[in-house]
Amino acid sequence: MEEPVELRWLESFVTVAEELHFARAADRLHLAPSALSAQVRALESHLGVRLIDRGRRSRPALTSAGRLFLEETRLTLAQVSRAETVGRRAGRGELGHAQIGYVASATFSGVLTDVLTRCAAPGTELTVQVRELETPAQLEALACGDIDVGFLRWRPEYPPEVTATRLLTEDVVLALPAGAPLAAYEAIPAAQLRDERFVAPHFDEEYGCRDQILEVARQGGFSPRCAPPVRDFIAALTLVGGGLAVALVPDSLRRVHIPGVAYRPLADVSLTTRLVGAYRRGETSPAVRGLIRRLQEAAATVTAG
Repeated sequence: MEEPVELRWLESFVTVAEELHFARAADRLHLAPSALSAQVRALESHLGVRLIDRGRRSRPALTSAGRLFLEETRLTLAQVSRAETVGRRAGRGELGHAQIGYVASATFSGVLTDVLTRCAAPGTELTVQVRELETPAQLEALACGDIDVGFLRWRPEYPPEVTATRLLTEDVVLALPAGAPLAAYEAIPAAQLRDERFVAPHFDEEYGCRDQILEVARQGGFSPRCAPPVRDFIAALTLVGGGLAVALVPDSLRRVHIPGVAYRPLADVSLTTRLVGAYRRGETSPAVRGLIRRLQEAAATVTAG
C-alpha cells in the first residue's frame, strides 16, 4: 500500500511556490535549505512528476503540473486548517450537539433560557435540542443516554450515574380561582384552606407537593382533600382556572396567565421548591461538558444574584 502524502511536504511546496526562492522559503519554515529541497523532491518522487524547475542560473519556477497542483494544495491545506479549528473548538465544547430535557415549569423561571442563550453566544455553536419531560422520565432518559442534561425538580436522591446542580430556589405560592372569596386576601392564611381541594402533578406528588400540602394542612389544623393528580403544573393551573381546585406552585408560574387563575402568597407557611440541572457523572462528550459548564455558570449567576 502506497504511503500517503505528508502534510509537511505540501506546506514546503506551497512556501517554495510562493517565494520561488529556496533560501527565503527555508527561512519562513525554519528549515535548512537542503532539508526543504529534500522534502520537495520527496513530494515530486511520490507524485511521479516535476513540480518545480530548478534553474542553475535562474530562479526556481513552477512547471505546468506544479501550477495545477498548487491550486489544489492550497485548498487542501485550508481544509486541514479548518478541520484543526473545528477539532479544537469541539474539544473545548464550543461545537457539537446535546439534548436537554425540561419540566414545563422550568421555562418560566428564566434559567433554561439563560443556559440556551449562553449556548448561542458568539464563538459558540452548540446545537441544542429540547424536550419537555416529567422529572422521573428525565432521570431515566439521563441514565440511558437519551438526554444529556435535565432541568427538573429536586429529588432527595438520583440514579448512581446522575448528579445535580441547584439552579434556583423559589417560594411556593397558592394558585386559586380568581373569582373565589379567598382571592380578596393579599396573603392566604393556611386555616382558610380547610375546605379547598388541592391538585398536584403526579410526578411531584411524592417528593414535593405532597409534603407541602401536608405542611399547609398541619399549620391550618385540618386534613387536606386532594383531587386526582394531573400531568404537570400547567394542567393543575387549568383545573384551578376552572374553579375545581387550588394548587401550590413555584413562584415563577405567576408568569403563566391562564384565565381565571390568581396567585397569592401564603400568610403563615414558608415553603420553597428547587429547580436543579441534572447530568451524568464523568461525562466524556466535549459538547455536553460545554453545556454542563454553561449550566454551572448560570447557577453561579443566580446564586450571586
